[in-house]
Amino acid sequence: MARDFVISVMSRDRVGIIAGVTRAILDLRGNVEALSQTVLHGYFTFILTVSFLEEVPAERIQAAVEKSGSQGELAVSVKVRDTDAARTAPVTGDQFVLTIMGKDRPGVISRISSYLSSRSINIVDLYAYTEGDNFVMISQVTIPGNLDIRQLQIDLEGLPLGSDLVIRLQHEDIFVATSEIEFRHKGMRPR
Repeated sequence: MARDFVISVMSRDRVGIIAGVTRAILDLRGNVEALSQTVLHGYFTFILTVSFLEEVPAERIQAAVEKSGSQGELAVSVKVRDTDAARTAPVTGDQFVLTIMGKDRPGVISRISSYLSSRSINIVDLYAYTEGDNFVMISQVTIPGNLDIRQLQIDLEGLPLGSDLVIRLQHEDIFVATSEIEFRHKGMRPR
């Protein structure tokens, strides 16, 4: 029986969801190995990989996580984790950051993701939102080494998305170096 699982949870946002879910996992003698969480338009969602010290059925994990919220509050999915998945990436290559900013219009994400897929470019992480008439998308992608980055930038800028969208493709190292954000608590001095 499996000891490694992928668990996803979705519900309306409130304080304490992560605390409750991780406590339920700990009570089953599970260890969270990785977690990714976000809130979109008032809805909380996260996915985590968990390993257990002993064999625990997926149904028991799901029931325990669901009970960490109120009746019917949490939509929970539990899948056996394929431990080879992390070692077998769908695409090998360099990591890039693709940003798109400008006027919002339907179809931007669909067109961009279709183009990337047609070039065998894997989307590793994607965050997009609209604010009023403005659209922002930030995505981490893996680009195969045999593709010409300059030509990709030209192709991306030529997609029929609208002339008021700014599309930028940067190597991850350059993006991090030029976009580093420093978080400081008020009153703290830099070290």
